[in-house]
Amino acid sequence: MNYAIHRANERGVAEHGWLHSRFSFSFADYHNRERMGFGVLRVINDDVVEPQSGFGMHPHRDMEIVTIVLKGSIEHTDSLGHHGFTNAGEIQVMSAGTGIEHSERNPSTDEPLELFQIWIFPNAHNLPPHYEQRDFRNVLMAGVWGVLVSGDGHMGSMKIAQNANIKMTRLNAGSEIVCDEVPTGYGRLLLVIEGEVQIEGETLYRRDELQTVDTQLFTIHALSQTHLLLFEVPMTR
Repeated sequence: MNYAIHRANERGVAEHGWLHSRFSFSFADYHNRERMGFGVLRVINDDVVEPQSGFGMHPHRDMEIVTIVLKGSIEHTDSLGHHGFTNAGEIQVMSAGTGIEHSERNPSTDEPLELFQIWIFPNAHNLPPHYEQRDFRNVLMAGVWGVLVSGDGHMGSMKIAQNANIKMTRLNAGSEIVCDEVPTGYGRLLLVIEGEVQIEGETLYRRDELQTVDTQLFTIHALSQTHLLLFEVPMTR
């Protein structure tokens, strides 16, 4: 299998006092011509937001935005009238479509908020904006890929306007899981949220990424308690 590995210490960095960000791809003031995205996957931002801080109201358009909360809680308000809290283990999807404004903040007085924010290009423009959130804590099982987001809503996933899958699993030390084949024209990006894994004899550590556009299956061997995020995305927009 042909693949590329991007180590955690190779990511872009932004420090704003209240916000600590690590970027998989070019974003804001971080620009790397070699890291502009992966197919329709445009952004993976690994953010830590300090207590009582956050992003004020700001606009988005024609983008599928997925937020995965790892620790703490995020308070969401948008121009569609939604207001609520997304807690660790929960995921929110916002289809920006023709245009939406939203704010995101950490309402806690003492606990940092940790999250991934993911942007995916949609397969059509000017769609009606949409917001949804869901709790996956009682759905995900160790050693099985749980589908969080997809283009058709299969296996209880949240639907987005793109034929892409976002999957998650946890592995016990010494166990294995297979990444199934994908259709021609698709790529896969594996992100190690926590733990250590071995793939094709290569060891990946916390926040390392593997990218491949090969379509055949491959096996992941867990070297410790591991938490993984997998993207299966079209490579052309």
